[in-house]
Amino acid sequence: MVERVIIDTDPGVDDLAAIYLALASPELQVEALTTVYGNIEVETSTRNTLSLLELAGRTDIPVYRGAGKPILRQPYFAKHIHGNNGFGGVEAPNPTVSEAKGYAAMEIVRRCNEAPNEITIIALGPVTNVALALSIDPGLAHKVKKIIVMGGAVRVAGNISPVASFNLASDPEAARVMYESGAPIVQVGLDVCTKVRISQENLDRIRVSGTRPGAFLLEATEFRRKAYIVSLQTPETETGVYYNDVPAVAYALWPELFEVQQAFVSIETTGELTAGQTIAEFTGQWGNPEPNTSILMGVDGERVAKRFADCISTLEAQ
Repeated sequence: MVERVIIDTDPGVDDLAAIYLALASPELQVEALTTVYGNIEVETSTRNTLSLLELAGRTDIPVYRGAGKPILRQPYFAKHIHGNNGFGGVEAPNPTVSEAKGYAAMEIVRRCNEAPNEITIIALGPVTNVALALSIDPGLAHKVKKIIVMGGAVRVAGNISPVASFNLASDPEAARVMYESGAPIVQVGLDVCTKVRISQENLDRIRVSGTRPGAFLLEATEFRRKAYIVSLQTPETETGVYYNDVPAVAYALWPELFEVQQAFVSIETTGELTAGQTIAEFTGQWGNPEPNTSILMGVDGERVAKRFADCISTLEAQ
């Protein structure tokens, strides 16, 4: 059965990898891409989304521009990981099509209302667009099939602070709106993202395939790989790469490769040092509230990495 998805994204090298995994997988029908600030400004994010579709020969998929800033806060970006243009300084082709008319949040509302309980949202960046859509139409929480969100850190350290992940800390208020909306949420956080390493062997398999999208991904990846070596303070140079967004799409494709735990999750919004932290209730200290989130806590990382390489190696412009 084909899964209908809307991907909310801020490309970003790891978004590029995840979107190409989705496009290479016939099990997923990508109905639209919506853009958001995050790794880079929303203007660049939107152009990058159009460009990556151009490279893959999928300009039939509409792209809707979304939020350019968090609901209450000022944006900050991850250019030290993704480069000033989001693709590690690698120049993408100029898109031949323009973004679609309309706003991302409104398009999410429209499509989910037209096909209730049929569309999954895969949120790869800050969740501002998703929260806005849930605020425009609170009933959307019961019309979306599920929301797969790349973000959170439960048993591991964060990547923007000791306790918070970049995507959720970018707009904690939006994240809290989403988690407490009643929508079915799957959290694909750093608990599993840090366990899916795309080894040099798998990167080489993509290189040997010779596809244009794969070659572009590998070229853009080099900046990210070097940035991670610096940020993790490791002298290793052949460690492969972590595309944090890939496990979110991988879960939509192969949920059997993941270990899931149910919990009630909320997001810290007022802590001076902890804004964006995912608070997961496992202990019963809050009186055992009804779980609102399926948290991915384990993954067969090697199988995900191999399947990722297999898929990307087949992706060629039509």
